[in-house]
Formats: sequence, structure tokens, C-alpha cells
Amino acid sequence: MKSRIMLLLVLVANAVLMSALPTHGQQPRDRPNIVFIISDDHRWDALGAAGNTKIKTPVLDKLAREGVYFRQATIHVSQCAPSRATLLTGLSPHQSGYYSNNFLRSDMQWADRFTVPTMPGLLQQAGYRTVLVGKWHLATDPWLTGFSDVRTWLPEGASSYVDSQLAKGNSRKKEVRKGFTNGIFADDAVEFLNSPAAKEKPFFLWLASTIPHAPFQPNPSHIEHLYEGETTSGLLPPGFPKDTPVELALEGTPSDTAKPGLAKYYESVSYLDEIVGRVLATLEKQGLADNTIVVFLGDNGLMAGSRGMRGKVVPWEESVRVPLIIRAPKFAAVKGRSDVPASSLDIPTTILALAGVSHPKDWGGRDLRPILNGSKQHNIDYAISEWADTESQFRHHTHRLIRTPHHKLVRWDKPDKPDELYDLIADPHETTNVINNPAVRSVRDGLLRLLNAWMERTNDPARLWAKKNGRTPNHAEEARAESELRAGLEDKTPVKVDSRFYDAYVGRYEFVTRGIITIYKEDGRIFFLSDFGGKSELIPKSETELLHKTLPMRFTF
Repeated sequence: MKSRIMLLLVLVANAVLMSALPTHGQQPRDRPNIVFIISDDHRWDALGAAGNTKIKTPVLDKLAREGVYFRQATIHVSQCAPSRATLLTGLSPHQSGYYSNNFLRSDMQWADRFTVPTMPGLLQQAGYRTVLVGKWHLATDPWLTGFSDVRTWLPEGASSYVDSQLAKGNSRKKEVRKGFTNGIFADDAVEFLNSPAAKEKPFFLWLASTIPHAPFQPNPSHIEHLYEGETTSGLLPPGFPKDTPVELALEGTPSDTAKPGLAKYYESVSYLDEIVGRVLATLEKQGLADNTIVVFLGDNGLMAGSRGMRGKVVPWEESVRVPLIIRAPKFAAVKGRSDVPASSLDIPTTILALAGVSHPKDWGGRDLRPILNGSKQHNIDYAISEWADTESQFRHHTHRLIRTPHHKLVRWDKPDKPDELYDLIADPHETTNVINNPAVRSVRDGLLRLLNAWMERTNDPARLWAKKNGRTPNHAEEARAESELRAGLEDKTPVKVDSRFYDAYVGRYEFVTRGIITIYKEDGRIFFLSDFGGKSELIPKSETELLHKTLPMRFTF
């Protein structure tokens, strides 16, 4: 009888033990803690580790030395809300339905939760305490997105830097919290790390700042004096385009004598650096640092006057390239800089992998652990970014891009905006489109194949407009018209369309092309309409006397 009772107790004990284990192997106590710090509108070169000697970021520079600093990191979508949705769901905007801050798929517009698994939700299921502090900026509720411990948070996307209305806990009800907004976020993060809860079981801390997003000020007085007396021109990082407006378009400051917008931006980055320092110091003080993975990522970049532009969402380096640092003491065999083109889409996949948790099969991110281990055997050769908003005021920028450390190819969704290819080493400011340069034809075609394969694999709707507009996988190959003169020729002045010159003639030709472009001439303007076929005449539809003439032009798709 005793033996039966003992056997029963053993079986019950084993059952209880097995039910307490996560589904993917490790016991919760063996798993690493994870601190995920997200900065806001943080362009890649606003960091000392990036080679910017003007900006003061000693904490982040040290973190870059202690971990792996991905110098070529690309954000998958360059705007606050969709970027966060990607980090939470592991999905691209065209998959999650979070296209932009202003445009969501109909089923997501009023949804209080995602209909797909989320990174914090999967971590919570695996035994993690999931903690949220800071900016949220999503329609979904954080406690229905996988966070078990919602502390001080900002439901919206931006706030003043001081005395903000913030929510607390599992509610969107807000009240004014006196003090510097991001200082309050830091206080809450530090309070958690100092609490017994931080040692009860592994934790995932999502700490999202609202800096260096506008309005850039006010900051603590000791921060505001860091760049005292500096002019915008004196703060420009190395290689900054010389034609950048003096005011940098951050706040439209019209004079270099006023405190420049860039100084305010740098101040907020330096304040963020101080906040990160408080969090890292607390990890050390509590003996948590060795078993805590720290991930630092900018949610998107900021043009800040580059190319004379403000904001983000565009495909240029200042908008899509961001700081990314991963310090994983027990998991990384290497430290220092890496030129592997990591993507923000890789972050949720990598975080789950480091935690020993499987990710959904439809996630598009790659596991960065081989890079952390110093392995050369990996498939992380490029990054893809998208802007999928076709409805809001940002719809004119809709594009897909594929980027390597050497080249970037941009595909717009409009037939009158040709593809663009840039040599990022020879032309880091992307001033010369080499899409039709025969010397880089193989590069161009290879990038197009990869981009098209990704669009097909992820069921990207953009593949449909790409095909509609004649954007086949090899559409960027030169498709110059082969012509045979059949009548008299009258030379015309080259026509400039969207900064591209076409040699225009009036005469009769026969064209052999892989695609047909019909050209409409009206009021001195040239319009294009893409079509398909083998041979055709290009006929301008304008004045009666031109109806029976052709307008051959050299062109590319």
C-alpha cells in the first residue's frame, strides 16, 4: 500500500513539474532576462559609435563595445506605430494590417488586440513576466497583447517632454505626471528592476522612450547645456550633405544664430543616453546584468534636413537606417561592430530564439544568433523595408526597398517613378541613380530577384501593382527602342520627365521592345501609360496634326 501511495505521489509530482515547464525546453529560471529599449525617431548617425564626434552618447557607445553593434541595421517600416506593430507581431505591415500611423486595415482600426501571436504573448506563455513601460502608440491594448505588468505608459504616439498625461496599469485613463516624461519612464523601469518581482522569474522589459522624437525639449538643465553655443553647421556629422539647410528643418529655425534644431535633437539623444545608463547601472547593482540580454533599437530614422526633407517614411538612409545594439553576455562570442544588414524584422525572431521559444512559421525575420556567435555561416545578406500606406497623406511615398551594405534598390508603386539603385559606398548620400548602368546590371538583377521572391513569399499586394506596371523581376534591364528610319526625321529638344531626359523625335519608326509605353502629349507635358506587347508604334495623342505621327523615345522601365 505504501509503495502504491509513494508511486502515486511521484507521478503527481512529475505531472506538476511538467505542467510548470514551458513548451520549448528550458525551465523558466534558466532563461535569460531581456530588456528591450526603443528610441524614437533615432537616425543611425546620431550616435558616437557611428563615428559622430559631435554627439555625446557615452553609455550607448560603451554598450556598442560590450555587445554587437549592427552598423548597417535597417528598420522594416519607417514610422512609429507600424514599426512597433512589426516588432510585436514579427510581421510586415502588409501582413499585420498596420500600414502607417494613419492607415490600418479595416479589421485592425478598432481592434483591442492582434489576431496573431505576439512576441510578448509567446514569452508570457513560456513563463516570462512581461513588463511594459513607455510609449505604446497602437490601437490594441497592451495587456491584451501579451504584457502581464503594464506600468506607466503613453497610449498615444507623442507627448510633451514634461508634465505629460500618462496612463498607469491596465487602463487608458490618464492623469498628469509631474516631471520629465522619459525620466518617469526610467523611474518605473528602475523600480521594477529593484523589486523582488525581477528575480522571481525571467522578465521581458519593453522600455519605449518618446525621445528623440519632437518636440526635443525641454530636457534637464545639465543636458540643455551640453551643446551650448553650438551652431547647426558646427554639429553636422562627417559627410553630411553640404547643401543641407542651416535650420535642418527640425523646427524650421530660420537662423544659425538661434539655438539650432540639431542641437535640440542631440540634447534629447544625450538625455536618452543617460536614461539607458540608469537602467544598465541598476542591472549591475541587482546582479542581473550577466543574465540579461539588452537590445537597443531606433524605431525609425529621421531626415532632419537631409536632402532638404523632414520626417521619415521615405526610403533614404537617414529615414530607414537606425542604431541597433545587442548585448547578450551568455550568448554572444563576439563584441564590436558588424556590417551584417540586420533588419528590425529580425528582432522578435532573435529575442524568442535567445529565450528558447519558437516563433510562428509565417514570421519573416531571421535569427541573428549566428552573428552574435561570430559565425560566417548565415544568410543575412540583405534587408527589406516597405512603406505600404496607399491612403493617407503619406501615400505618395509608397515603396519597397532592398538594401545590402553596398547597394540599395528602391521600387516605387507608381509607373511614372522608375526604380532607383544606389551605390552606398561610392555614393552614401544617394545622389546618383545607377539603375541603368551596365556595370551594375548583375547587382540590379540579383536584388530584383530577391525582392520579388520576398514579395511573393509574403503575399505582398505590391507584387500585383508591380506586375500591372510592367515591373517583372528583370524589368530594370535596359529596354531601349530598336528603330528603323522609314520617313523624314525632325530632331526635337530632349524632354525632361521627373528629372530623367528622353531624346524625342518626330518621325515614323517600328519598335521592338519588351514592353510598350504609349505617350500622351498635352499642353507641353508628356504622360506615360504602360502596356504589354512585342512590337508597337508610340503614338502621341494630342493635336490633330500629330495623330498620325509617332514619337519614338529612348526609355527604360
